[in-house]
Amino acid sequence: MFFKKSAAPAAGLDTPNTVIGKGVYIEAARLSGNESVRIDGTYKGLIDIEGSLVLGDEGSITGDVRANYFLVAGQIDGNITCTSQLHFASTAKIFGDVNAASLIVDDGAQVSGVYKIGLSGAVNESVAIEESYEERLVVVDAENE
Repeated sequence: MFFKKSAAPAAGLDTPNTVIGKGVYIEAARLSGNESVRIDGTYKGLIDIEGSLVLGDEGSITGDVRANYFLVAGQIDGNITCTSQLHFASTAKIFGDVNAASLIVDDGAQVSGVYKIGLSGAVNESVAIEESYEERLVVVDAENE
């Protein structure tokens, strides 16, 4: 099936050009670029990275993510679109829908959501991550009133 005890890091993961360190909290409308990024702190907002993205085991993301290669070892609350390889490490906790060309799930990873893996055209379409994130914000705000 999808589970492996351990796997080598994704072939497309590069040394990160940008690191959001442990203990750093960023809340932004959007993080985008074509370089590699590593997040060991907390990021809240949209992420659109053309390069590789690594979420460290103590890192967390709240918001939708689009990346070429994505290694998840921390927690993400949001939808993921990955145009190449997506790898959930054993410490990963994912709460959201996944759309990826390829998926590796290590034993111990916790995942909850709807998955589209390797479907023709599934990751080639432009995903309106801003709209889906804004819709969720409206629903959350309405529930808190």
